[in-house]
Amino acid sequence: MYKLWLMWKYMGGVRHIFSMTTFLSILGMALGVASLVVAMAVVSGFETTLKRSVIDVVGHVIVYKERRGISDVDALIGRIKKDISGVEAYTPFLMAEGVMAHQKKIAGVLLQGLDSGTVFDVLRIEKRLIKGKFDFTKDEDGIAGAVVGKGIAQKFSLKVGDRFKVVLPNLKVGDLTVGSRKLVTLNVRGVVDLGRHDYDSKTVFTDLLTVQEFSQSQKNVTGLRLRLSSDHIAGQKRFEIINKLGSPYWASDWHDFNRNLFEAARLEKIIIFFVLLVMIVAACVNITSTLFVSVVQKFRDISVLKTLGASRFFVAQIFSLQGLLIGIIGCGLGMLIGFGACYGFMYMQEYWGVVPGEVYKLNRIEVEFRLWDFVSIFVASVGICFLSTLAPAWRGAKLNAVEGLRYD
Repeated sequence: MYKLWLMWKYMGGVRHIFSMTTFLSILGMALGVASLVVAMAVVSGFETTLKRSVIDVVGHVIVYKERRGISDVDALIGRIKKDISGVEAYTPFLMAEGVMAHQKKIAGVLLQGLDSGTVFDVLRIEKRLIKGKFDFTKDEDGIAGAVVGKGIAQKFSLKVGDRFKVVLPNLKVGDLTVGSRKLVTLNVRGVVDLGRHDYDSKTVFTDLLTVQEFSQSQKNVTGLRLRLSSDHIAGQKRFEIINKLGSPYWASDWHDFNRNLFEAARLEKIIIFFVLLVMIVAACVNITSTLFVSVVQKFRDISVLKTLGASRFFVAQIFSLQGLLIGIIGCGLGMLIGFGACYGFMYMQEYWGVVPGEVYKLNRIEVEFRLWDFVSIFVASVGICFLSTLAPAWRGAKLNAVEGLRYD
């Protein structure tokens, strides 16, 4: 405490902290730290948002047969229950590609048939509903209900209660790849925001039996979606399912969907961290020059301290503490600025749409603050700042007491 008090009072106190050179040093450090905080929070948020959007819409693990549908769903569920632990819920689904036509507009869509009784035990798509409700029951005219992605609703100007048509392949039993065409009419019961531009622009959900009826696939389904006890065991369970079930069954986990994006986000986060550290290094060079000026200005004070018996190590500590104080203040201020910039980024997403979904796949990126990111930023910033104080501190420690008092 004595060294801190001496550093604060003897080296200028509040007036020194608010001097122009010190202020610029603190500002440079703050801007570098703020840039790191924003970059880490946005990249972490991108990774988490992407993961959540995949798990909510796809599930933890998908089990399917290679090049054909699954007809023995109950038997498959029985095998999974018996051989695979950690599986909490199951739901079958049937997917069919088609062409949607409405108001003289056409677009390719992916029609997903869902089992209303089990789908919400596995997927979290009901939380992403923005209009209407999840209701696949048929109306008085026998038209089945459907829930469409918000991208489709915007493109075709669809509202709850509107009807639209989808041209589906008339699939042959046991072969979900070839067939003739068939027209199905659906009634919009809800609009959903799936969090992904590619999902929202082509996904249509309806009842499993409806898709089976119009595709003439009888009781065949494309696959089985599973919900696990934890997101982190999906990869392990995927390999376990493949080994236990054997050919022709196969499995994919949530990480397999957009694996390239997940890997890119992980690598970019590391690269951005080290690139933005250059800004902090530049700010620390400014701190070094500030301390050198302080050493020159305090020749007489250093000489008095040495005359009173202060050692070189003691004097070096005082200047190092001075530089560390500047660095810590700059780091704290930078984190506050970074927090504010992150919330500004969220505001701009909300009202100005600064994240194009066509490029980043996501309609919106949540900002995520991770403790480890902040610890890394603080340790790296203060560590670089401490190293930058060593040269001027050693310069002050080497000063000869007689030299400093020669002209006084």
